[in-house]
Amino acid sequence: MTLLISCDQKISSVKKEDTKQKTETKTIDTTTENKSSKSELIDPDPDDGVPPERYSPHNSNIEVAGKIRGYLTNNLLKDELKLMEKDQRKFQYEEVDLNGDGKKEYLVGFKNSYFCGSGGCTYYLLHNDGSVITIFTVARAPFIAMIVSKTNGWKDLLVKSDGSLRHLKYNGKTYPANPSVVQKFIGIPSDDAYRLLWDEFPIPTFKF
Repeated sequence: MTLLISCDQKISSVKKEDTKQKTETKTIDTTTENKSSKSELIDPDPDDGVPPERYSPHNSNIEVAGKIRGYLTNNLLKDELKLMEKDQRKFQYEEVDLNGDGKKEYLVGFKNSYFCGSGGCTYYLLHNDGSVITIFTVARAPFIAMIVSKTNGWKDLLVKSDGSLRHLKYNGKTYPANPSVVQKFIGIPSDDAYRLLWDEFPIPTFKF
């Protein structure tokens, strides 16, 4: 009788050991999978110290940034590249569908002395194919894309210029290029209006 009990205890102990090892193995595998998943995130701007998961998908897509880089270097700023210092060849972008056609427009901003002055900075608003909608001057981001207010099928924009918020309306071809001469916006933008290139949140910077 004693031998039988001892044998059962040994078998039970072996089963418990085996179960414990399997559980530990599963735990290790799960942890490894989680680490692998996190490592797949690519940091679009390794120099700024911001974790990649904190960026918005609307301003941090590396493929989109590559398209915009091509638009700038091959066409829009091709003749000006030789005039720029290396540290001036940087941009940020934000994508948004302004006319509801399912294609994203790109608002491209620059933060350096080549594109900015005392009155504000220059911004490029581009179609998805890289063609220019508007080149804004003397403006200060964020640009605010209004939710309800539209003109000629395009969302109205608000942007600060010459100390005031300006109301920009699409005329069928473009928005006003110099916001400082446009009527002031009277009112308060709604909280859910989409703010473009708003540096209250991290925005990666790309080189071109």
